[in-house]
Amino acid sequence: MRRAKRPAPRRGFGLLEAIVALALLAGTGVALFDWLNLNLQTAARLAQTEAQARLMLSAQAAVSAVNPSARPQGSLSTGGVTVSWRAAIVQPERANTTELPETPGPWRVGLYRLDVSAESTDGHKVRFSQLQTGTRRARPLEKPS
Repeated sequence: MRRAKRPAPRRGFGLLEAIVALALLAGTGVALFDWLNLNLQTAARLAQTEAQARLMLSAQAAVSAVNPSARPQGSLSTGGVTVSWRAAIVQPERANTTELPETPGPWRVGLYRLDVSAESTDGHKVRFSQLQTGTRRARPLEKPS
């Protein structure tokens, strides 16, 4: 009796296995590139937002030194940032209070809304409004006798 020959074991990949492996690799690659693209877009938006926040803080610091009662509008440049503002009175000026009852102080104080726009040398722009007090001397200080 003759023995039946056993087929020889196959070695390596067949065409179908290679196509399936390439399809899985391509799908994974597309997903990875999409994820990387999303991360790069998020990083760019974050950098833009951070630059605008820095510009806003610089502009706020610049206009905080402005007395809107004396300078209701204007512009200034400092540290690569150009800031311009326009003030509108929100609460009318009134005399400041003193420690003595019914005695007005030497200052008039009002509340102003400043509409501020700022631009940096690298092209970032920001606009915002903030409330700020303005003061002016109503009468000279009395010299103690």
